[in-house]
Amino acid sequence: MGPGEPGFHEHYWAARAGDQIQTVKPKTATPRSLDALVERYLDHLAAKVERGQASPLTLKGHRSLLTRALEVTDPEGDRMGSLDADMPTAAFLHMRDAFPSGAGHNLVKALRAAYAFGVERDLVASADPVRAVRREHRSGGGAVAWSVDDFRRFVAHHRPGTTARLWLMLSLNVLPRIGDVPGLGWQHLNEGILFYQPEKRGSAPVSVPLLGWTREELERHPGTKGGPFIRTESGKPFRSPEALRNRIQKWTASAKLPKGRTQHGVRKGAAALLVAAGANQYEVMAVMAHTEAKTSEIYTRSAERARLAAAGIARLDSLNLEKVDHDDSSVVHISNKSQ
Repeated sequence: MGPGEPGFHEHYWAARAGDQIQTVKPKTATPRSLDALVERYLDHLAAKVERGQASPLTLKGHRSLLTRALEVTDPEGDRMGSLDADMPTAAFLHMRDAFPSGAGHNLVKALRAAYAFGVERDLVASADPVRAVRREHRSGGGAVAWSVDDFRRFVAHHRPGTTARLWLMLSLNVLPRIGDVPGLGWQHLNEGILFYQPEKRGSAPVSVPLLGWTREELERHPGTKGGPFIRTESGKPFRSPEALRNRIQKWTASAKLPKGRTQHGVRKGAAALLVAAGANQYEVMAVMAHTEAKTSEIYTRSAERARLAAAGIARLDSLNLEKVDHDDSSVVHISNKSQ
């Protein structure tokens, strides 16, 4: 247990006093306890992953958050997991506040999913108490979008034939999420069209033509044929999105890019390039696998406003203040003529 984890301070001060807090989870969950609900929910989610109906990343995230929340202790020193699952909103607030802001936000999402599952199966009476908890989250704008300079510096450092360059070419061409990249391969390519179904629940299928520079880079990697495009130095597929994420950090660091440049940052930067190149909201929506226009609007709104502002101010460029004069009294007269 380290700083920032739930219960850290209680364990820290107990250790300073020479004591040890005993908050051991029982081998068998008490019926209708939070332990029992979470156990049933995670088993259900794992089964959905096996059937291809849920993302392994969702399971991993919910398991990590919920099992940590079970170990949070209430003011009396009892594990939250040992308590009756039908608990008041204050109990959920207590668990949320034991986590850092971003993790607390995600914990509430996981708890809502677990309680929705429990209500359907009569494991809890109501999900209303957890629904009443605000998902306390202050957005910092998310991942940092790659700039044009970031892209240039990366390709200048990672020359043709490198896995790093292939990753970037593919990411610019397809705009995939990190969870989709390790599995993208030749099986998704047919007659120059790359088609795949993103793992994220609710995402629309993606179908995009392979661009010339991506095709050229793929031809420099003949060892990838018949499997995933992106491989490790030993020629093996990346075992997980996390393994690829770590490698991306090394690639960006070696190219001297600022810290925090990520796969999602490429996705955001590429979306901005699309808009700058004239793509409309629905074109961006199709490439990014969004199913709601309002999501893609994030990328098009500022660019559209900039275009409108430029078009509007350009109208003044040809204005001759010596000759502007209108007879319509409802229009302001602009004239340099002496009165």
